[in-house]
Amino acid sequence: MRITRTCASCGYTADYASAPLADAHHPRHSCAKHRLALERAARRADRAGKRTTRECSHAGRRHSHGTRAAYVKDRCRCTACTAANTAASRAANRERAYGRRPPLTDAGPVHDHLVALRAAGIGVERIAELTGVSVSHIRTLAASDRGHSPVTRRIHLSTAARILIVSISDEHRAPHSRFDATGTRRRLQALAAIGWSPELLAAELDRRTSSLQRSMTSPSVTARTARDVAALYERLENTPPPRATRRQCAAAEASQAHAVARGWLPPMAWDDIDTDAPPRSDAPRLPTDDVDEIAVERAMAGDGIQYAGLTPAEQTQVVHRLTERGRSLRDIAAQLATTKRTVSRHRGPLSSR
Repeated sequence: MRITRTCASCGYTADYASAPLADAHHPRHSCAKHRLALERAARRADRAGKRTTRECSHAGRRHSHGTRAAYVKDRCRCTACTAANTAASRAANRERAYGRRPPLTDAGPVHDHLVALRAAGIGVERIAELTGVSVSHIRTLAASDRGHSPVTRRIHLSTAARILIVSISDEHRAPHSRFDATGTRRRLQALAAIGWSPELLAAELDRRTSSLQRSMTSPSVTARTARDVAALYERLENTPPPRATRRQCAAAEASQAHAVARGWLPPMAWDDIDTDAPPRSDAPRLPTDDVDEIAVERAMAGDGIQYAGLTPAEQTQVVHRLTERGRSLRDIAAQLATTKRTVSRHRGPLSSR
């Protein structure tokens, strides 16, 4: 039978297994200590009633109440989040006292590496995606004070290793980052030199022909375009284009003639297609003012010859002759796979002759 005793002075109450134990132990309690505990409990209850509860505002990653992440990231001070933060702090202090806390290292090399990655076109969000570190943490590590020193001084070894392993390479660039188009342009030109027409290449890349032609003339391309073209080049550099039908043969011959006229080199002419200086070619270039009547007739008949496969003089002749036959700007542009503005530019000088 248990015995309950309550102190008349401070209100301390305790249960004992027997009356002799109650008589022996109850008088030993400290009234001052019990009053102090009551005051602390009252203050905690008062603070708990005034705590601010904040909901998570992060769209990408929702933090739930009762976690240290909500206490730190959302600055929620509800009872559950405060208790979780206290428990996490106690566990970290205990691990540190036992020597089991993960070691920290200098954050300077990580900061310098992040600056180099960003200068090379690998953005913060892409780095966060590759490393699994949050975007806000990456921004903090990359930040500098007014003296150009890193804001963060120390960092966990595991976090540093995950960031330092990201190298400055094309495969790590964000899909929409831009860089030099020399390699991409050479690969497309080399495939055209062995007979792959712009229409076939555009179909292989799931793009429009006009978009592909912009990539062949632009000084820069996106990382996604460069990767797609590199993969296509690796697949087709030793594969001839289809020649099963007359139209396919005509398209392949037109592509090769176009490449010869502009001095484009086939895949075998390159050792490193990205960095090699263009080798000198002894093949004579066709003069731009020559007119190949066969090419003109085939272009007018829609036999696989398009605007890009003609010399400037041939382009003008085709537009002029089709105009004389009563063809509209829209029809001529559609037949030659070009724009109405380009056709109009060729028609202008001729209309005054």
